[in-house]
Amino acid sequence: MASKINISGLTMNPLEVGEMGQFIVEKTFGNPVLSAIHTVWSGVKMKEQIVFAGQLGKTGIKDTTCTRPNSGAVSVLTQKYWEPANVGDTLVHCQADIDALFKAYYGKITEYVQKFNIEGSELEQFLSVMLTETAMNAVWRIAWLGNKSVAQAGAATAGLKLAADVKFYDQIDGIWEQIFDAVTATTLTAKYTISENAEATIAAQTALAAGRSVEIFEEIWAVADSRLRSDASAQFLVSRGIFENYRKYLQSKGENFSIDYTQDGFPALKWNGKQIVNMETIWDLWLEADFVDNTTNNAYYLPNRVILTTPANIPIGTLNENDMTTLEAFYEQKERQMYTAYGFTIDAKLLEEYMIAVAY
Repeated sequence: MASKINISGLTMNPLEVGEMGQFIVEKTFGNPVLSAIHTVWSGVKMKEQIVFAGQLGKTGIKDTTCTRPNSGAVSVLTQKYWEPANVGDTLVHCQADIDALFKAYYGKITEYVQKFNIEGSELEQFLSVMLTETAMNAVWRIAWLGNKSVAQAGAATAGLKLAADVKFYDQIDGIWEQIFDAVTATTLTAKYTISENAEATIAAQTALAAGRSVEIFEEIWAVADSRLRSDASAQFLVSRGIFENYRKYLQSKGENFSIDYTQDGFPALKWNGKQIVNMETIWDLWLEADFVDNTTNNAYYLPNRVILTTPANIPIGTLNENDMTTLEAFYEQKERQMYTAYGFTIDAKLLEEYMIAVAY
């Protein structure tokens, strides 16, 4: 037997299961923090086509004859595809394995069966909230750091610290993996190299010179497409070290500034009229915990990262109307355990390479 986090704020009839499933979907994919960084597409199906219409280019030529002028302008259509992966987990909880001195639960039981079945209790409600939080973390982790080919790090290759963690990242190719692929394929050329990332120690990687963040912002701004720079929704997404370096820079200059929390929990500053959003709880948290540059240095894997893009250019897709409808929660009388399983589909896309500029 084992005691693990589970949700059991559900009765055993299908209607309630469906309602709780929908609740988790709304909390996870409708989260205002998620929608502040990404556009969320619902109803996404496997191999659903995403079509891009290229601009016509220059039009407008002399009109001096009886025939209508025709410059030959053409809009070229290109495409990508959604490839959502199924993601889920099953948690098993045995209440008897929890110390009987846990008065928050045991102090309120009135029947023997409640020693094992926590249905309808405050503990059940608490665990349902915890499951919602871990589902949200899974969405962020997979969307940004997913990599179908992820592997354990080697003596000269970056990767995971533990091979056992592959299963938490190999569902899809996330946004960062798509960025790396696009840079390699030269379809994404607005890229600046942050030299500190190549250092062999964590201390050297994170020792950014005063004002280094501003230099990086300037470099990204210089290579960014004019259509990206002029987009009102464009924002900088940055790792913690970059954010803190910029905050210290502003303070050292005695400039008036404030850290806004308009992203429903994401600290944000501004540079050149664009928001600078601290992504440490999305990028740094998992990169520092699970990845290394190689097993020789054991330093961080590209710890200093910056992206300039729009929420619409890095959407997350899910099949909202059906996600979580297979959510199961039941008390197994024979085993005297609570079983809970959740699932959803997810994909993340870097849509148009000209609408993103990166530094790492």
